[in-house]
Amino acid sequence: MNRTHDYCMFLFITILLIHASVSFPASPDFSMTFSPGITGLHVAITDQQNGEPLSARVVLTDRAGAVIGSYYNNYPGYFTNEDGAFSLNVLPGEYKLQVFHGIDYVSQTHTITIRQDQVLNIHVALQPWAPLRQLGWVNGDGHAHLYTDIKHDDEMLSMVRRICRAQGVDFLCTNQGWAGYNDHDWRDGYARFSDDWFLLYYGAEMPKYRTGHTWWLGLESCRDYFEAAMDTSYENHYYQTITGTSWNFTSLPMPFIPDVELVNRFQKGESAVACIPHPTSWWWQKRGDIEKYTTNVCSYLSFGLLAGKLWEGLVVMGYDSDHYFYQNLWFHILNQGYRMTPLAELDGGYGPDNKFPYGTMRVYYQVGDTLSMDRLIQTVHQGRTFVTSGPIIFTDIDNKYRPGDELPADGAAHNLHIDAYASGDAEDYLTWLVVFRNGEIHKLWDLHAEKPRHYVTDLPVLENSQAWYVIKAYGRKSWNLQENLDVMAICRKIEQGVFNATDNSERDICLTSPYYFRPPGASEPTVLESQIAITLLHPVSGQALPQGSIEVQLNGSVIDTHPVINGKASFSMPCNAVLKISAPGLAPITRCLYLDYPPQQKLIETLANGSWLQQYNWRNTMHPGQVPWEAFQFDKTREILTNVDWIIVMQPNERDALWKDFEALF
Repeated sequence: MNRTHDYCMFLFITILLIHASVSFPASPDFSMTFSPGITGLHVAITDQQNGEPLSARVVLTDRAGAVIGSYYNNYPGYFTNEDGAFSLNVLPGEYKLQVFHGIDYVSQTHTITIRQDQVLNIHVALQPWAPLRQLGWVNGDGHAHLYTDIKHDDEMLSMVRRICRAQGVDFLCTNQGWAGYNDHDWRDGYARFSDDWFLLYYGAEMPKYRTGHTWWLGLESCRDYFEAAMDTSYENHYYQTITGTSWNFTSLPMPFIPDVELVNRFQKGESAVACIPHPTSWWWQKRGDIEKYTTNVCSYLSFGLLAGKLWEGLVVMGYDSDHYFYQNLWFHILNQGYRMTPLAELDGGYGPDNKFPYGTMRVYYQVGDTLSMDRLIQTVHQGRTFVTSGPIIFTDIDNKYRPGDELPADGAAHNLHIDAYASGDAEDYLTWLVVFRNGEIHKLWDLHAEKPRHYVTDLPVLENSQAWYVIKAYGRKSWNLQENLDVMAICRKIEQGVFNATDNSERDICLTSPYYFRPPGASEPTVLESQIAITLLHPVSGQALPQGSIEVQLNGSVIDTHPVINGKASFSMPCNAVLKISAPGLAPITRCLYLDYPPQQKLIETLANGSWLQQYNWRNTMHPGQVPWEAFQFDKTREILTNVDWIIVMQPNERDALWKDFEALF
């Protein structure tokens, strides 16, 4: 509004206020009083149940619908102090005041009037909605970057804690940037911002290669190896350049310890949980006059699964809350028989420009009475999580089994109980409730007509074969058409170019961890055993070496040795083993199937450099962030790794010199 209009509005409101009462009737949940002072308001927020101070997000909107200031540029509202107090100087007039705390308190909306030279004192008592913390559920983010040039940026950490408390976020694992702390001083620094209500912990996104990324829960140190786990070759010679729109491992070698080995060793060395971020994320990057394929895709997914499942968790909610292709990938992994705990991520969270503020997408962990990293790690192993951007689902089977549990597929009858809530936003309601079985819609409830805030139902379940069940709920921000709920079917249509989602608005969803049914004797797949036939050649003559030896190592320990006779060796080994190869008169070399066996390397390269788009007309049908399951070539990877006929030239490659320093870390 212009200044003339503001002044006229001011005079109009002032005349009205001359005849208005100076106090307002109080209620248990909301009260207002005026006191002399600077024109504005002071808000005090408490928990209606126990009267304790409660921090919150406060959104103030004028009569024209414009939000009066915000911390984030794309997310309305200020964040109170931790004592629930908030003050703001504003022009006289009528406003709408909204108060939110996470998704587990009922929001309030009120019309208020600000008077000239008076402070409007407001007390808001928010009512608990779904008792998440009381039931042992906490939420937080393990993929939260805190970039800063300031050493020990405690001002940053104070603001992070303030926002998280107001949003009902219980913990964060900080990634690179670390608010100016490092491997060696984070414990003392973060301890000042941690207590029973909020836990600040170390974390990292490493390795960060062209072949995929990993973030961690419970990582206590990068062992001063963080920089060595960044793919600077890709960054400096492809991603940041204004030339070159393609690469392969010949034109752009990868002089880094393979990610499958690094993740495995850090996971065991640190007793940490490895998680797959943004698993199908890619985009077209503009550089000068050219555009190039840029990847965050988890290209080593298939190998990592066959290597005994390197990761415990997969991001199924991130960037978009209802991300079809993240969920599609998850469903396919589950259909291969693997357990995989669902997670959400923000890939950031801090700073006014951040697109994904803390608390907008959450993963809840059922830790019980104690918020600790040990308990968080345990819940990921157990599968005791759900992800949400609003709705909440409590569920059990037979009042005995919980999500993440394995049940016998023995034909016995069971009862699946579902207790679903809309978010704490008082205007929110449930629209769809879906039960997926093995990726297909098994049962569907259309709740649009009822618009319930809370919905309880039961479903009989009987299984004679391997199966998994996941429950999904939609809030008010939802699809109108039922056909849009079938995740795997929609992804198939997108691949075929016969589905175009014209509505790009966000959805509010909740997804539970799976229930797993397994027949007697069945279990999660273990490490694939590879049958190896090696031919070892001299680097100069190209002739078979008369003798040599191969040491088979797993996690740095020797598990087997084999002689090379007349250039030949045959044996079996876990597909993720590392080979230390020696021959008289030649420098020893280190090889692994993952990046050194040409057929396997080609599969990784095809997915990592975007060549996969040339198949099946995907270049015309797939859009950034979308990768079909078929592009991961899981069956082909298993076929290639099962029977290996491998010609190895006894000559160092770009990774050989790195192994000694890497081994020294552990």
